[in-house]
Amino acid sequence: MKKNVPRGFYEENVATVDDIDVSAVVWKDNKPVNLLSTYVGAEPATTVTRFDKSKKERVAIPCPKVIKEYNAHMGGVDLLDSFIGRYHITMKSRKWTMRLFYHFLDLAVINSWVMFKKVNNIKGNDQLLNLGTFRLELAETLCKLGLPANGAKRGRPSGSTIQRELVMKKFRGPAQAIPLKDVRLDQTCHWAVWLDKQQRCKFPKCSGFTFKMCQK
Repeated sequence: MKKNVPRGFYEENVATVDDIDVSAVVWKDNKPVNLLSTYVGAEPATTVTRFDKSKKERVAIPCPKVIKEYNAHMGGVDLLDSFIGRYHITMKSRKWTMRLFYHFLDLAVINSWVMFKKVNNIKGNDQLLNLGTFRLELAETLCKLGLPANGAKRGRPSGSTIQRELVMKKFRGPAQAIPLKDVRLDQTCHWAVWLDKQQRCKFPKCSGFTFKMCQK
């Protein structure tokens, strides 16, 4: 866009990427405003009022449709920026492509968390995860899902730190949390190992005891 164009001037370029039309619009307000959209473009244009210093009055200037849509939903954009500011990928890169990838990865995680909360609200589940806990559980699930366990062996395990803590559960307070559901049900490298002492079953609403535990 040229510098001497009048206020309200706009340009639009449309490209097709993977059979999806992408509209790039630049609009001259006080400064050039650039927007990129996959569902709305510049047309049909509307008008907005701005104060004209030379005329000392408010005048109507052209305004692209995408600007109207952005202003109508900018509260969601600000909220998204707030969520990204709280928890975001801290890795840095000199390549703009990697920075863009990290941003979209954060965007995908936050959108997943929002959908997770909506689904649980519909189901009436009041035990919702905050964003930080959701990111931790998501990372743990993606790291373990479908992968074999390191050093998993059949038979009675040696006296490891994890084993000792499980045996001492009744002296240490509440039981350890069970693994995430996606990890428990991935059907990959789950081994039944024998314990020296019984421990309470972790299945919900089960008050029994067992000599076995699943190791992965």
